[in-house]
Amino acid sequence: MNFIKSENTETINNLRVLLYKKLASPIDAMWEQLYIASSQHYLIENNDNTIGYCCINENGCLLQIFLLDNHNSKMNQVITELIKSELINSASLSSNEPISFNACLSLSKGIEPNTFCFQHVNTPREVQSTLHVALATTEDIPAIKVFLKEQVGMDDTFGYTENLISRKENFIIKESNVIIATSECRMSDSQPNIADIGIIVNKDYQGKGIATEVMKMQVNRVLEANRKPICSTTLDNVASQKVIEKSGFYRSNIIFDITLTKI
Repeated sequence: MNFIKSENTETINNLRVLLYKKLASPIDAMWEQLYIASSQHYLIENNDNTIGYCCINENGCLLQIFLLDNHNSKMNQVITELIKSELINSASLSSNEPISFNACLSLSKGIEPNTFCFQHVNTPREVQSTLHVALATTEDIPAIKVFLKEQVGMDDTFGYTENLISRKENFIIKESNVIIATSECRMSDSQPNIADIGIIVNKDYQGKGIATEVMKMQVNRVLEANRKPICSTTLDNVASQKVIEKSGFYRSNIIFDITLTKI
């Protein structure tokens, strides 16, 4: 069994398409765009044949793995070899792909939930708010970056905001030139029928129902575009979970942090 470092090549993209077709629920956009995209990709070879790929971050955490259907029986062997070679010591995988998830679980010594992922019931929501949700422009970039840093500790030095604005997928709500919320509505490139929704509300304006109303607006926006809304939040963000459920979402899968047994 060999693990060959690779860039995000056409071969890996083609394998990833096959993986996404078999997922029990959509993959979270934040996980895909921020974590998996920045990880090291490897082609998995057996007897000089490419049988799949995997993605591993700089801390030795396995973030994604896929084997071709006729090689699924080798999943435990592949995970074992990754551990033995010290390429991985942990995994962060979703329950939406049970073969790799179960293989890591069988070789684990600890597991904790990290992120809750949600799908929508796909029916329009009644919006009662008069909030003005405007498409963010390039002029808003500096203020949005300060907002992200102050509100959630996100230091956007890697062009995340610029990318969303260039795609016309970043929205802003202001009151007297103060940002009271930002929201994204990312139309997935890898999952053509999916859009990922997110919202951050200014701490001084939380508890007023703003998040729920904006989420409902974005749900309707996605449905009008003939896509299906998804979203996610961390285990400890109970307030966000309540907003998500009020907006018509249900929990579809969970991303777990898995500590692997040293072999």
